[in-house]
Amino acid sequence: MQSGESLPSGNTLSASQTRTKRSKVQSCDSCRRCKTRCEILNPKRSPVRCHRCNVLKISCSYESRGEKAPAPEYSSNSSGLNTEPSLQVVYALGVDTRQLEIDRPPDADIASGAGSNGIRPVIWSFVRQNLDWSAPILAMQELARQPSQEQSPVPVIVNSLLLSNILTRVEIEHLLKLFSVNYSPWLNFYLVQDGPTPFLDLVCCTIASRYLDLSTRSVVGPQLQKLTEDTIARVVFNPEMFESEDTIQGLIILSLWAPICGSTKGGSGDGRMLIGMAITMAMNLRLGEAVATAISLRNSRLLGEGDQAALEKALNKARLWMTLSTTESMLCVGTRRTPLTSRSAFDWTIFPIISPSNSSDGRDLRIRLLAEIFDSTEQGLKVQFASRADMETWFNEVTNVLSAMDRLSRLISPLSVVSNHDRFHYHMLFLLLQCCRLLVLYNAIFIARHVTSTARRWFLEIQPYDLNIIPIWSKECFSIGEAIMVSLLQCDKNLLPTTPDVLFTMMAFAGGLIVGAKLLMLDKNGIEFLGCGDALYEQSVRVLGDAAISPDHAAGRCSVLMGAMHASWMERRRGSELEKVYLGAHSQPVGSGLSLGTKAEADRLGDQSANIDMFQDLEFWSTFFGGGMGSESSAFFSQDNSGEMYT
Repeated sequence: MQSGESLPSGNTLSASQTRTKRSKVQSCDSCRRCKTRCEILNPKRSPVRCHRCNVLKISCSYESRGEKAPAPEYSSNSSGLNTEPSLQVVYALGVDTRQLEIDRPPDADIASGAGSNGIRPVIWSFVRQNLDWSAPILAMQELARQPSQEQSPVPVIVNSLLLSNILTRVEIEHLLKLFSVNYSPWLNFYLVQDGPTPFLDLVCCTIASRYLDLSTRSVVGPQLQKLTEDTIARVVFNPEMFESEDTIQGLIILSLWAPICGSTKGGSGDGRMLIGMAITMAMNLRLGEAVATAISLRNSRLLGEGDQAALEKALNKARLWMTLSTTESMLCVGTRRTPLTSRSAFDWTIFPIISPSNSSDGRDLRIRLLAEIFDSTEQGLKVQFASRADMETWFNEVTNVLSAMDRLSRLISPLSVVSNHDRFHYHMLFLLLQCCRLLVLYNAIFIARHVTSTARRWFLEIQPYDLNIIPIWSKECFSIGEAIMVSLLQCDKNLLPTTPDVLFTMMAFAGGLIVGAKLLMLDKNGIEFLGCGDALYEQSVRVLGDAAISPDHAAGRCSVLMGAMHASWMERRRGSELEKVYLGAHSQPVGSGLSLGTKAEADRLGDQSANIDMFQDLEFWSTFFGGGMGSESSAFFSQDNSGEMYT
């Protein structure tokens, strides 16, 4: 097992482009023993602890030996989120960030990774926090971590390492059944059932415990979560002892659904770390060879040779490997992290595209479609635009990715309508595709903005094949954002709480783009978008809030975040004096002023005409990422959910 098999924490491309030779940092004893990445994110902390040991709440050799942290290395294109100590302290204490005096130095955006030339996207100007908007999903996850307003929970003590000491056998079987019905369809593989699977049973019961009544969950939930965290710590210390397919399945589950009984303190809330552990185990078990083995056995069966049982076993391993790989991709897109695993067109062939007639066929089809979705998404996020010489290549590669997604959209969109099984999961697969398309378009515009040198009307410099593509893609971003909200409202509300956490974050990202566009339109042009966008957004916030099983559930956190963003828009809207636009006031022919309606109706029609014209205005749609049309939005949203604005 190589140390390079751990999840990278930054942009691999950026690291490879720098010409400065980096000094090698000595790992702590625990990370070196487990051959995992060792990072110190807060060198000013006393005593010093690496990030992994701090998350897992285990002893760190830096602390025990009293060593000083190695000096952190910074680069102009660092991908990390803002780690300004004052902001971290405020978030930890749950203090309203409006109490801070934030005087950012001129190069603050550069130091925080806002972009290669330090330009902050104007569309995010209503967010006060200094975040890395080149990694929008990571930024949304940071914003969704609401400051806790509650007292610290009483420490939970679990005296036994056995699940049976917390739940009865009947309760365990009930929770396992709940998990199988509600969550297994998301996994697209069959849970290991051969022999005892204590870790997998514990994980499934921990996630399914959210369905218990509140009084029971308040007692059982924290104990299950504590036992899960303690078990993960044991896995970290001695991974070879736990290397098995059921452990890999348990880690995949925890990476998709974090426990919701308070803050996680044992690593069970860090999805990317958990999936990295699972990948290391899978590589040691040679699961990466499962697809080739299954294809070979299938070909032998077609010739009348081979064993059907061996083929089924190989297919189950292939399902697990492909799901592990796509889960890693799901957790990495929009974070500037490079996945360790990859898929090829050869891997796809194990699960052909067919019209599924049952749930089993449907799960295999979703594995194939998920692989294609994330392969296209990762290809789109890898597109380079280092100089204007790359413009046509940049355009061609992004266009090819969008074309591939158009094909996937045609394949996926009918499934939730024509199928008699798993309709919710087909529908959410289409919503995921919409989110991935939004990420690709956002990234394409983001990297194009940082190539130009002109601050105003920069988009005129980005015209591949004489096509003014930036405003076209910007408008599509807004349209897709609203389409994602529509898809959310159309889904089965009873099953929505089972959605993986990261998908809620993607919805919040779409909501943030919508609010940013609405604020820009109002600030720069004094008018609003036509349509029922406010009702769409408000209902989306309400649906996510209803889907939340607890305040710590990702659906609830994202609902609060989107609600705070929308509150900033509504407050800004109420505080603005909209100018009435009268079109053609000085050039109307005699008699043209006659109207069968009231003056208010005429004014409304005039505003709509101006709004329609503005929706087609190319310059407005090109200002999302900076430059042109005046200053940034003066509205800010409050994370204390008080409904007030930052001013």
